[in-house]
Amino acid sequence: MRVRAVVTDLDGTLLPSGGTISARSLAALRRLGAEGCLRVIATGRNLYSALQVLPDDFPIDYLVFSSGAGVMRWRDRRLLCTIHLEEDSVREIARFLWDANLNFTVQREMPDNHLFYYTSFYPEPEDFLRRVRFYSPFGTFVGTVDAIRGKATQFLVILDAVQLRLFESLRRELAAYSVVRSTSPVDGRALWLEVFAKGVNKGSTCRRLLEGVGIDMGDCAGLGNDYNDTDFLELCGEAFVVANAPSPLKARYRMVAGVCEDGFVEFVEKVCPVDSFI
Repeated sequence: MRVRAVVTDLDGTLLPSGGTISARSLAALRRLGAEGCLRVIATGRNLYSALQVLPDDFPIDYLVFSSGAGVMRWRDRRLLCTIHLEEDSVREIARFLWDANLNFTVQREMPDNHLFYYTSFYPEPEDFLRRVRFYSPFGTFVGTVDAIRGKATQFLVILDAVQLRLFESLRRELAAYSVVRSTSPVDGRALWLEVFAKGVNKGSTCRRLLEGVGIDMGDCAGLGNDYNDTDFLELCGEAFVVANAPSPLKARYRMVAGVCEDGFVEFVEKVCPVDSFI
């Protein structure tokens, strides 16, 4: 197969925790571009957070952010797609989580979805407290559901070890929406439950994006490291995970070296050998 596009996750896949993207990985991205292969980053980060680690000259074509809720064309920073939760849905989800005594954040409308509302119920998982403290300049505490106003990009619920058993029941209760599972990029243990508008995930957005430029997902290769990447990995003609991915994913997909060992470079060498391009 000739790979016409590459989709890669960012944190823990291309970008090491607390580190920087290696020169070899950047060179691999540039080589893909020179050979006419479309380059897409699909990240759970919001737009503000992604732009903190991706410089203006970063060698990609599209940025899929907030787990598929938004798409930016990189060359001119044009927002091509933003999918929000409507205000009535925001209130419905907030009331459900409030009644369940679960702490959550509500990320506001794109492109300003680094701004958020947050709650404070006991007990507060440490990963939740850490996140609220880190982004405190952008957070607004709410003491009632009625204080949450407007549309939203997503909800984030962080479950600690004791609360993990709640995940499947929460997903069932919120089946009218898109519920995405991921692992905390901070402590690597806490489970993040993110709630988006129906149909939003990295896979559905990448498929629409690529179809719009005439590329089938079957002609795409994907690389990820966590559960929220499976939505696009399942659609790709070739799918890999890095060695630092959870064991169930390593059993399910082909594996390359870990993020700190330039797994992205190995991935590119496997799916796009020099003599594979026309």
